[in-house]
Amino acid sequence: MSFKENLLKKLEIDRLATRIIASCESARTRHRVDMDAMRLLLELSPYKYQRERDLDLYVKPIEGELKMILVLDNELPLFRSTIKDVVIRRSPRTLEMWSFRTVRKILVDSDIKVSVKGKSVETVRQDAEEQLDVTYTAADIENLALEGMALLAEGDAGGVETTLTLFAALLGYRKPPGYFGLDHTVCFGAPASGPDNDAAFGPLVLYRSADNALAWVDEPLSGAGQQQMDFLRAVASGESSVPVTGDAVFRKLQANVPAAPRR
Repeated sequence: MSFKENLLKKLEIDRLATRIIASCESARTRHRVDMDAMRLLLELSPYKYQRERDLDLYVKPIEGELKMILVLDNELPLFRSTIKDVVIRRSPRTLEMWSFRTVRKILVDSDIKVSVKGKSVETVRQDAEEQLDVTYTAADIENLALEGMALLAEGDAGGVETTLTLFAALLGYRKPPGYFGLDHTVCFGAPASGPDNDAAFGPLVLYRSADNALAWVDEPLSGAGQQQMDFLRAVASGESSVPVTGDAVFRKLQANVPAAPRR
């Protein structure tokens, strides 16, 4: 796969993992894990599906007979053992219960259990991302900027947003919090510290799909400064102009991406 395809896949892996972890921690859902998202995440990972008895297992070989085995249930337990061992412990048959040793294994699985819930999700996320080569060349970043310009010229709002999302991932930019009041604008910015350690972002990229307008704000802006927020919202709405707009924004993003590491 290309650099862009791998980076898009990494973003999807991160999105799914974040969604699943949130479902693990949500009191509103009574700690019900988002199984649909978990299945999608596992499909993007090196873990392969295997049905044993009444268990849905996802298995990744590690050494010899030992495997990393995730049981797809609400606990999301991750084991380092053999399939046979995990199956006996998690879904024992009546005859197997006659063995005291087996009963002890069923009651105490800490010798093979690696993690549960959020920590298991993080392991699967890491294993999934390790499959991806997201190193890039200067040509890759140039092509990404040129593609963004072409999409902007076509008025392809979805494509422009995707390209900005990719640049944000490369630069470590984030979406500002909701109180910045940019509900109808795609916005990414470099996290910074404002007065009294308030959240600030800058530089910032603003894209308004309604009129296909793309703008760049150079200086960090703090959510605590009313004048700064008024200026930012004026730029976002098109009521105020800034020096860098349109294609020049993609050139700014391209220039800010760190030099390509050697492959």
